[in-house]
Amino acid sequence: MSAIKQELDHRQLWASRFKKPTDTIGKQYSESITVDRPMFNHHIWGNQAHVIMLGYTGINTDEQTKNILIGLQEVRQQFESGKWDLQFQEEDVQMNVERFVINHMGMENGGRMHTTRSRNDQVVLDTKLFARAKLREVQTALCQLIETLLSRASTHTRTIMPGYTHTQHAQPMTYAYWLTNYAAVFLRDLRRLSASDRTLNTNPLGAGALTGTSFPIDRDLTTRLMGFDSVQEHCLDAVGNKDFNLEILAALAIMFSSLSRIAEEVIYGITQEFRTMLLDDSFAMGSSMMPQKKNPGVLELVRGRTGKMYGILMAMLTTMKALPSGYNRDYHEDKTTLMDSLTLSKDSLVVIRGVIETLQVDPRRMRSLVEDNFATATELANYLVRKHNIPFRQCHRIVGYVVGELAARGKDFKSKEATKELLKSRGISISDEDFENTLDPEKVVENQKSRGGTSSREVTRMIQAMQEELDSAQAVLSARIAVEHEAHEKTWAVAQEILKGVPVKVAVTKVVDTPWV
Repeated sequence: MSAIKQELDHRQLWASRFKKPTDTIGKQYSESITVDRPMFNHHIWGNQAHVIMLGYTGINTDEQTKNILIGLQEVRQQFESGKWDLQFQEEDVQMNVERFVINHMGMENGGRMHTTRSRNDQVVLDTKLFARAKLREVQTALCQLIETLLSRASTHTRTIMPGYTHTQHAQPMTYAYWLTNYAAVFLRDLRRLSASDRTLNTNPLGAGALTGTSFPIDRDLTTRLMGFDSVQEHCLDAVGNKDFNLEILAALAIMFSSLSRIAEEVIYGITQEFRTMLLDDSFAMGSSMMPQKKNPGVLELVRGRTGKMYGILMAMLTTMKALPSGYNRDYHEDKTTLMDSLTLSKDSLVVIRGVIETLQVDPRRMRSLVEDNFATATELANYLVRKHNIPFRQCHRIVGYVVGELAARGKDFKSKEATKELLKSRGISISDEDFENTLDPEKVVENQKSRGGTSSREVTRMIQAMQEELDSAQAVLSARIAVEHEAHEKTWAVAQEILKGVPVKVAVTKVVDTPWV
């Protein structure tokens, strides 16, 4: 026994058949302790759930279960206090923690911790637990951004601004309409992220290396202890597929396309040429040389980092494209991609929310842009259809002629007499009242009463509908987070009962099968 213990003290835990140690370069190339460190507490949680299950099913004795839990509690405390850290020798968090428990609690106890389990299902489990928590932080930040968009929109339902197609003035709308456009976009992103949460939230633990185990494990118990919705049943699927990762990354990449677009529009809006928006000083950056500059640095970074997010998705798609079934070490790359993407997403959402919350608009400037460039031309064509019973395509030609002539003379629709004269030359007579109702931007906006249109009443209705959807999504998210937290607390509570000497089955029944308050 002592010879075996000495061997374990100097060799990696998996080095049973090896006669030579791993080359230092190979160790450096394959280590994952750097990326594992942030998910240390999730790893401890997974270990606690697994060990409790081993005790509950009788695979390990109550005493062995208690001793392993003592070792897990000690490694967590030493890690959090800085007395102990992951060691390069052991390559990853899984082997580091197991080594610690063996060293502190002996082979008879710590050596049983890994029974029925492989790093294959262990790594996927740790990744899922970590990604689930971070994904929910991203969803929370996205909910807060949507809330800000809707809140700001509710105060600007009559703030006129130009709408654009092809970056050219198109038709008048309101600032609220622009804000709710992005609220609608981000609500879809929220649905995608919520769907990826469902895909992610299945328990791979118990899959072993790829085929399950001959031991009488209880995968439903570990599922409950870790707050998963269900067991990921097929063991080869559980360890050999990372489409949950791809689904998250795809949803985040789509979301970033929207973040980049809103950032771009604000960047344009605050330029001297547009002057429709004013970026708050707290989200602006200066120039090291030009003292007058007020640069939208954070918005440019969101725009630029969208490319990074796309690259992360493409990197993982490429990693997955030709892997055979079963676990492959290539999968370790997904931890880095998930950490980077989830952190980047949350940070970017917080920045965009701050920008929108503090962004000022210039209503007079926005209205002047609408009035100066024929934005109400479409409504003039609509008026001719309604009032003069002329086919729309012919009306399009008439209004196009009027616009062309006015533009050639350096005029616009504010030149009422010139406009009426040009219409009259095409056999159209229009009263002053009709002229005002048809070409005044505010009246045009209010007249767009069709479902989803720009009228203040319709925009207010959409704000309410979007708020209801957001409230519903937040309720689902809050419930999921509550289940996650409750499961973590129950696992901890079961462990504490066992540490007090309570038999494992009694502890599990007492905590897990009792309604939690």
